[in-house]
Amino acid sequence: MAGTTILCHSDCDGICAGALLLSRFPGSRIFFTKPVSFLSDFRNTRSGRIVIADIALNRPFARQFLDILKKTSAEVIYFDHHPLPKNITRAELEKNMRLFVHNTKASASELVYRNYQKALPRERVWLALYGAIGDYTEDTGFVQERMRNWDMRAIYFEVSTLVMGIKPDRFSGYDAKRNIVKALAEGRNPSEIKGLVEEAKNAVGREFEIYELVKRKAKAAGKTGYVLDLPMFGFRGPSALFAATVTNKPLGLAVHTRENHLDITMRSRNPNLKLNILAEKSSEPLGGSGGGHPHAAGARIPLGALKKFLENINSLL
Repeated sequence: MAGTTILCHSDCDGICAGALLLSRFPGSRIFFTKPVSFLSDFRNTRSGRIVIADIALNRPFARQFLDILKKTSAEVIYFDHHPLPKNITRAELEKNMRLFVHNTKASASELVYRNYQKALPRERVWLALYGAIGDYTEDTGFVQERMRNWDMRAIYFEVSTLVMGIKPDRFSGYDAKRNIVKALAEGRNPSEIKGLVEEAKNAVGREFEIYELVKRKAKAAGKTGYVLDLPMFGFRGPSALFAATVTNKPLGLAVHTRENHLDITMRSRNPNLKLNILAEKSSEPLGGSGGGHPHAAGARIPLGALKKFLENINSLL
């Protein structure tokens, strides 16, 4: 096995963390993954070095991941900011990796940049700022201090270009996002990537359209509002939030029927709700899995289990 593979999430923070890692390890292979498929993707990765960024460890797979980790001959480096599941410890992960960097208060992009900043051009700090803002984790002392060095309006413009630009089909696929990672790693800004500003503008318009659609389609179940199978899969977060808004409920879900499961995105208007815990505890009794951040989470459950999932959610609420 030779070379480096970077496994990262495909959202703004994951893309920026991946670009920072590609700057640090030029020539690396970029592979996008997510919590529900991470175990399989990691097992099947054949590289001398595997660098992971912005991928949560879901509780059902955590011990299996550790078992694979103990047997791999690859050098494994991990940057993440999702809460660790209770069935695995930080010490176990640190013991079995070359480097394990974890902090729930900072973005994955910030963690990567801070670890490798001496080996990166100074301007790559922009990627750390983009990732942090895109993941709503810009309140750290590190980010706030660095923001004072640059034009905040320009920074937010670039973040919006990236966050919104990857929603439409043109840039939502993994190949397109891989090209974005490569461009950012070379020092280009999101607005310099051909077509990304245009698609970001289109995406803003689509969100207003989605709101009107959610107003017509959303249903309420207890303290939860939800929408089922809206056509805009790339707009799952806003759809879930709008479902809470239009039904006047604290929690909103965007539910999409896939071939073998239901894909659920969760958002809330109540900042005190711990959505990652709700997702985990509501899905696991059904044979599913869930997790994420306290303010943005998701779940995967078996087909036909939505009614029981909603019952579990409302019972916990």
